[in-house]
Amino acid sequence: MSDPNPLSISNIGGITPIHGKVPPSQALQNLTSLPIVQRPNAQETSEMLNPTFNPLAVARRFVPLQDRMRRMPAKQEEVKPEQKQEVESEAQIGEVKSTEEVIEQFQRKNPEFQSKDLSLLREKIKDSDSKEDILRKVLSLYPDFTLADEALDFLLQTTGSELRIAVQGAKNDLNDLYSREIKAGKNISAEALEFAQKGLGSPTELRNMYRDITGNPRDPLTLFEELCSQYAFEQMRTVIFFLLHALGKDLKAKGPSISRAELHRLITEARSLQAILGVYRFFKLRIRMILSTFDRSGLSLPNRVTFEMLAKQFIKLLQERYPSLDKALKLAVELGISEELVAQIIIFTHMRDAVRNVAPRLFRNDQHRQDILTTFMQLIEELDEQLEEEDREEEEKEREKKDKE
Repeated sequence: MSDPNPLSISNIGGITPIHGKVPPSQALQNLTSLPIVQRPNAQETSEMLNPTFNPLAVARRFVPLQDRMRRMPAKQEEVKPEQKQEVESEAQIGEVKSTEEVIEQFQRKNPEFQSKDLSLLREKIKDSDSKEDILRKVLSLYPDFTLADEALDFLLQTTGSELRIAVQGAKNDLNDLYSREIKAGKNISAEALEFAQKGLGSPTELRNMYRDITGNPRDPLTLFEELCSQYAFEQMRTVIFFLLHALGKDLKAKGPSISRAELHRLITEARSLQAILGVYRFFKLRIRMILSTFDRSGLSLPNRVTFEMLAKQFIKLLQERYPSLDKALKLAVELGISEELVAQIIIFTHMRDAVRNVAPRLFRNDQHRQDILTTFMQLIEELDEQLEEEDREEEEKEREKKDKE
């Protein structure tokens, strides 16, 4: 049976496999029949060691073409200035388009942002700016802390990785310093935009007003004085409606996480605003009754005596720590009725009723409220006595006149 493998050792050089002992003569014959292998000379050895002709060396030293190209030094070519500028402009196209898209996005989200202002802000920010530089530049364009915080969000989306770190640092510093102002402004942004269209001022001014009132609590009488000195009643009523809506939105946004102290402060401010409106509403309802009483008494109501004027004069007396008859009588001078006892009795009677109907929080305490009420009651009683005295004097004059006749 022949060996199927042609490379089998039994087929090499005609060697007959040894299955047993071979006679010496036969072994010698076999050895002499083997082909003679010539030792390679020096040139042939050099060629064998040359990796160009040595497949094993070639395999060990094989480097892919891509790796070989990366290892090759790039050929330096001279670039003309105009070509360099063109390349840089093309590289910046993607960033410019991205910035424009972000600007449009922020404008849709908040109409208070103008594209020219955002573009100007982006141009002002340099790669070498520190977080302090960035915050200063942002606040110079957007002094409203809420808008400044959103402007920093804009920069975070339009700056590179290294500059973005400085922008984030500026945003962190701003929130550390003005966290309450930023959150309150965001919570009432919709209300600020809505009421700004009613002529109360810009959204930023309305947010600042809200932050000031809620951040620096004052007693209702002081708040009344501030509001009435800046606004006529109709406009002030709109301002109070804005503040009440904003308070409700702020409370809803903060939810259960709001602290007890802050909750108490916001509710207190809401009640103070409602108390101020209550004073105006009382005298607005009473002004027709006052006018009709003047008519029946044969008196004309001075033009200055309006429900707004009555509310302001009433609050003026409430601001007195120690009310007295003399201080109350000064109100008659302000109203232009100091010469008419009947007119004074009519007006002070309605002010006495106001003490019983307005919110208790307008008074410092129960004793203060009682002192105000007592002052008006004593004043009305004294005016009644003076009126009766005048009537008696008139009767005596009439009697004397008749006696002379």
